[in-house]
Amino acid sequence: MTKNPTAINIDTLIIGAGFSGLYLANVLLDLGYKNFIIAAPDQATVSDKSYYDFRSRGVRQDSMKSSILKAGKRKSNCQLVNVLVNGIDDELTYLNSFAKLKPSFIGAQVINPQGLLLYLKNKTGDYQTRDEVISIEKQSGHFIAKTTKQTIISQKIVFCSGGNRAEFSKIFSEEKIQNNVFTIAQRLGCAVIMLDKIMYHPFYSEKGVCLPSDSLADFRVVNEKGQELKKTNELLRAHNAHHCFDEILAELKKNRSCFAVKGKTKIKLIPQPHYRLGGLKIDKAGRTNQKNIYALGECACGMHGLGRIGGCALSEIIVMARVIAQQLVKK
Repeated sequence: MTKNPTAINIDTLIIGAGFSGLYLANVLLDLGYKNFIIAAPDQATVSDKSYYDFRSRGVRQDSMKSSILKAGKRKSNCQLVNVLVNGIDDELTYLNSFAKLKPSFIGAQVINPQGLLLYLKNKTGDYQTRDEVISIEKQSGHFIAKTTKQTIISQKIVFCSGGNRAEFSKIFSEEKIQNNVFTIAQRLGCAVIMLDKIMYHPFYSEKGVCLPSDSLADFRVVNEKGQELKKTNELLRAHNAHHCFDEILAELKKNRSCFAVKGKTKIKLIPQPHYRLGGLKIDKAGRTNQKNIYALGECACGMHGLGRIGGCALSEIIVMARVIAQQLVKK
């Protein structure tokens, strides 16, 4: 071990303070493991980068399982998908112990990232995230991570960044991350798979704001002539739109302009790229091809197959966080 007197020595470095990083930290604390640090740009970004506040999307457990299995059949990742399907019920029960989820639903906007960070603070008495990691070097038996203000020496690393959104940095201008997590991981020898498929989200406003499908359940989607888009509206009212973006996009393309209308509110809808499939290649234990390096959440690849169907991202995090946590606490 290096004798750098100013460095912080820790067992595990978690990179990213989004939902995946915070939820992993929460699981680790429940397992009695406190020898970790979270590195992220700053605590203020935790809330304004939020798209992971236990939103239900109206996805029932059986529907979610069906979606995961469907996605998994499109690529050779059935083992990983089975890990999710077999673990999701236990994790939903665990989530309900502190998040009070609606029965048979993934979530219900009951906790947000800042709320989870506060929850972790209350658990530890003094909890904080560190600065963003700008580089990592691998040395014999450990890693040396440089942040904007300090050096962190760790035995293990978990990449938890939602970095695939950064593929569309011109669109997602709110992203605070300056250093691409995939570049850092590749320099460590981690295998990265970036698939050609790009997921388009049909419900973006003309101002570039993503509108969650559940928030449009009370709206009517109409064309420029005021005619309702039948299929789109049926899916929205059934809270099942997130599973059927391809069908909705096909219906939207048949019209010159489409709008979400409710009372005097009228929002022009302009589909935009939302997510590029791919990321750090992992196995069914969340491990990359490099020893003691793991990936969790949107920066990981291997769960979805060729389709990131609604509910998969959340189910992946809440199941794989425990799978990875169990690897981290092993002596």
